[in-house]
Amino acid sequence: MTSTLLRRGLYSLLVSTAFCACGGSGETGTGGEGGQGATGSGGDAGSFITGGGGQSTGPTIDENSACATSAVEGESLPVTMLIMFDKSASMLEDQKWAGAKAALIAFFQDDESAGLSVGLRFFPDDSPAAGCNDQACSIDACSQPLVLPGPLTTAPADSDPQQKALVDAVNSKTPAGQTPMYAALGGAELWATQNAQSGSKNTVVVLVTDGEPTTCNTDVAQIAALAKDAFINAGVRTYAIGMVGSNQTQLDQIASAGGTDKALLANAGSVAAKLGEALASIQKAQIACTFDVPEASNPDEPVDPGKVNVNYHDGSGKVVTMPKVSGIDACGGTYGWYYDDSQNPQSILLCPGTCAEIQNNPNALVKILLGCETIAK
Repeated sequence: MTSTLLRRGLYSLLVSTAFCACGGSGETGTGGEGGQGATGSGGDAGSFITGGGGQSTGPTIDENSACATSAVEGESLPVTMLIMFDKSASMLEDQKWAGAKAALIAFFQDDESAGLSVGLRFFPDDSPAAGCNDQACSIDACSQPLVLPGPLTTAPADSDPQQKALVDAVNSKTPAGQTPMYAALGGAELWATQNAQSGSKNTVVVLVTDGEPTTCNTDVAQIAALAKDAFINAGVRTYAIGMVGSNQTQLDQIASAGGTDKALLANAGSVAAKLGEALASIQKAQIACTFDVPEASNPDEPVDPGKVNVNYHDGSGKVVTMPKVSGIDACGGTYGWYYDDSQNPQSILLCPGTCAEIQNNPNALVKILLGCETIAK
């Protein structure tokens, strides 16, 4: 199963918007459901509509606008996922470890995970490098995965070496020690940043814990800053999953800094079921938020970064052209997107709030338009 197939599972093909404006000055049209038509404008400014659901969303570039040279469905990038998993002594309580093992193994063996590149590191743990523990607090040691990320397939474990390595790693561990979260997350972000900067642009970190930081640097603001730095510098998104004993406010802070809005909780009912649901939601959602900048239809006319726009179809008929912002710090609470590198953009990243909405909308569709002047916030 490829990332394209996973993407198709997330997106539904939507009927084209009923509004069509062809670039003439002064033309009017009807927007999405409940929206009101707005005066269009010709040339590079595009043809604009506003509205959707009865409320204004700002100017929207119609995909049939005269200035648009192409409009393509967003092509999501392959996902590389590094799971940093808490195996502190408290995981032996309330059957959490048994449930966690079951959830991890089920996730690795699920056909829906095929196409993902998944790796694993436990903390506190001195394998494969000594120092990722309560005393040494070594970020460098924690940056070395026990199982390096590699692609999963639909094959059974005995035919899928990556799946077998992950399952064997889970079965080899027993909880012990405290919670050196700063070193653990710092190590995961270090590995993920280097991986992203080497070319694997859609790299994510998944932090799973049942507690609060108890040793090393316990300042949650500084722990969250590790996730923020990785997000800003390399586009690495950090997810946080909390089990019984974790602090939701702290994990929300880490998730928000890492570009994923809020933590996921697996602290009610069956640990195995809830943790499995959280991991599956990340697998399905992550492919929604990072896209390649499309290639120009004419190779003699390279893409102009100042003439790229991103449209969000919500499945109800509403279409929003999301404004470009300078970076994650400029996202705010409204729709938005930004480039991975303003000087040499290769990827389009959706703002956390936008990403969260699209993740929760099974009918979402993202289209990338080339040719019209970028609408900026």
